[in-house]
Amino acid sequence: MKYRRINIGFALFFSVLFTLLACTQKKTYTVGKPGDQTASLTFPNFIEIGRFDGDSVENIFTRILYEGKKELVFAAGTHIVELRYKDIWDIDDDDHENIVSPYVTLQFDAGPGNAYEISVDRPKDRQSAHALASHFKAAIIDVRTKKIVSRLAEGPTTN
Repeated sequence: MKYRRINIGFALFFSVLFTLLACTQKKTYTVGKPGDQTASLTFPNFIEIGRFDGDSVENIFTRILYEGKKELVFAAGTHIVELRYKDIWDIDDDDHENIVSPYVTLQFDAGPGNAYEISVDRPKDRQSAHALASHFKAAIIDVRTKKIVSRLAEGPTTN
């Protein structure tokens, strides 16, 4: 009986430990493997990618780029990305608000070996987060040249 309790205790401990580890993983999405014929798109953690070239990136995660950033790696070429602002803001110690914008669909041409990033300013407070969400605009820029490479595409297919 004593050994059974110990075994149950170990099982509970490790299941809680693995659950906590899974919940604390940061997501970095990849569509393709890094290399000479790929490009990358970096975006802040308050930007959510709904679809990339029509495919969901929700369950694909590989490596962490760095704190507060995520990265997609994909084959060079023309791509369509659906993105939105999504963040949780504290109202007080016990209350929070999830602020979400509608999706914006951008198209861009990615060159092999090039790095791109989504350009959008992080809101400073909850009021500015509401303003951003209600009039969400973002652009994809070439990291090297700092020039905008994206253009608006037809409406999103993700809700």
